Amino acid sequence: MKQNKIIALTGGIGSGKSTALEIIFSLGYGAVSCDDITRQLYNKRKVLKEIKKIFPTAVSGKIKLVADKKEIAKFAFNDSAKYKALTDYLTPVIFSVAIKKAKKLGGLVFVEVPILFEMGYQDKFFNVIVITRKLEDRINAVMARSKLSKQQVLDRITSQVDYDKMDLSSYIVIENDGDKNELKENIIKAIKKVD
Repeated sequence: MKQNKIIALTGGIGSGKSTALEIIFSLGYGAVSCDDITRQLYNKRKVLKEIKKIFPTAVSGKIKLVADKKEIAKFAFNDSAKYKALTDYLTPVIFSVAIKKAKKLGGLVFVEVPILFEMGYQDKFFNVIVITRKLEDRINAVMARSKLSKQQVLDRITSQVDYDKMDLSSYIVIENDGDKNELKENIIKAIKKVD
C-alpha cells in the first residue's frame, strides 16, 4: 500500500479551492472538503447546541435544532470575539473529521482547509498547496456565488490571513488567474512536486 501523504489545499475565500479540489478528485486522487464536513456538522444536534451558546438567536427549535447560517455569518463577521469563539470550537472538530477521512482514504490525499494558517495547522500536513487569485476576482466570485455585497465579502477576506503579504516560499503556490484548464495544468504540476 502506498504511503499516506496528506496535503493541505488552502487559500483565501474566492481563490478557487473548491474548484481545485474537484479537479484533484477528477484526476483520481483522494479529496476531502472541510466545507462539506462543516455542512454535515451543522446537522448534528451536539454541534448546534454549542453554536447556540455563541449565537443564541441564530439557532432555533427545541427537539430539532436548525441554524440560520446567514445570521451566524452576520454576527460572526461583525464581532471578532464571536468569530473567534466559533472558529475555536468548530475548526478543531472539522479538522479532526477531515484527517480521519484522509487517513482512511490512504495514499496521496488532498484536504481543502479554508483557515489553515489562521489556526496554525500547516505543520500537520506533509505539504501545503496555496491557491492565490487577484483580489477583485475573488470578490466578484464570492459575490456571485454567495449573493453577498462587496462589503460582506471584504469582511470575510479581512478575517483571514493576507496571502499577498505572507511569505509563501515554503509552500507550493498555484496562481489561479486563468481559466479552469490552466488551473488544471497548474494542479497537475503541483501534484508532481508532492507525489
